Amino acid sequence: MWRFNGRAKRSIGRMLFHPNVVHFPIALWLTSTFFDLLGLRREKAIFREMAFWLVGLGLVGAAVTILFGWTDLLAQERQGVGTGLLLRHRVHSWLAYSSTAAYLGVFIWRWRTENRLTPGTLLLSLLGAGLIAVTGYLGGEMRNVM
Repeated sequence: MWRFNGRAKRSIGRMLFHPNVVHFPIALWLTSTFFDLLGLRREKAIFREMAFWLVGLGLVGAAVTILFGWTDLLAQERQGVGTGLLLRHRVHSWLAYSSTAAYLGVFIWRWRTENRLTPGTLLLSLLGAGLIAVTGYLGGEMRNVM
């Protein structure tokens, strides 16, 4: 069994997990969009397959990331963060939910159409990529003030 002294327990208690895991869904989704665009240029099934599974893995990562985001925010609220940070978080979280919904739509649409890349799924994928890029930027800016 591990034993921590009081100082180690306090530092683990202050550790924010969301910034450590958020990179995974962002990278997976942006890479899936890249594979979608590559699939337009070269008509190989491997690009569609990779994009599909990367979106799915990104959704799993997003669930974990959102959970940690909320637990980290609640911990910060207990420490007395300001209203400005809470308002920024609200915008950040709605953008994150929107990008997650976009990629969930891509995943479901492609699941039902036997993984066909349609103009609609490509548009939704590009929208999700744009949203997640803005979300990541705002999250990074928010992290700098915490």
